[in-house]
Amino acid sequence: MKKTAGLILIIAAVILFRAVDALPTIGNPQSPSATHVSPRYIEDGPKETGAANMVTGVLADYRGFDTLGETTVIFTAGLACLLLLGATWPNRHAQPGSMEWPFGSAVLEAAIRFSTPFMLLFATYVVIHGHDTPGGGFQGGVLYATTLILIKLTRGTSIKWAPSPQRALLIASSGVALFSGIGFVSLFLGGSYLDYGVLPLPFSPSTIRTIGTLGIEIGVALTVTGVLLLVFEMLTAWHEKEDLQ
Repeated sequence: MKKTAGLILIIAAVILFRAVDALPTIGNPQSPSATHVSPRYIEDGPKETGAANMVTGVLADYRGFDTLGETTVIFTAGLACLLLLGATWPNRHAQPGSMEWPFGSAVLEAAIRFSTPFMLLFATYVVIHGHDTPGGGFQGGVLYATTLILIKLTRGTSIKWAPSPQRALLIASSGVALFSGIGFVSLFLGGSYLDYGVLPLPFSPSTIRTIGTLGIEIGVALTVTGVLLLVFEMLTAWHEKEDLQ
């Protein structure tokens, strides 16, 4: 069995190396992507997608399937962490007072209270304004999760409104559902999957696509936020369980 698997691996490696040999040289201005794909994105992207930020137009519109795949991979990674670290999740109970003020102090408490609204506001700006400037759902989701994790690190279990592992999983799931749901709505309305232009909204086609793109950016942000919070909760819960033994 091991010999068969090794033989298959060698054959696959040979095929891949031969295929890489046939690819155009990186940076070659005469490659198909540079002579056909890139000019289309640069010249027609703002008009077709409504995005002044060409990166957002490519990732969230032209390559929407690819971005949905990336979002699903992130969600799957979160589920993997849950399966590996959270096998006894329902039976985990933190010791009373554990992690209550792990890094807390009056100074940190004041700093967190002052900076949290600005951090959340900036995260929202990054998600919403990513259509026109650098940013988007991935970056905004990281900012949201980082803010909540900092609060949890400072205040520990004394804070009651921070998302629990169950809520973090729900947030991540809702992000993937929102992203894929927008695609299904487009499909049911007679368009292609993730073709935001068919959404029945009383705006110009480019504006409709902008709204659709914003919807999937919010979905990406929710997924990234939920997964990062879930991983953090699983790691800290594991630590708490070890403390009890």
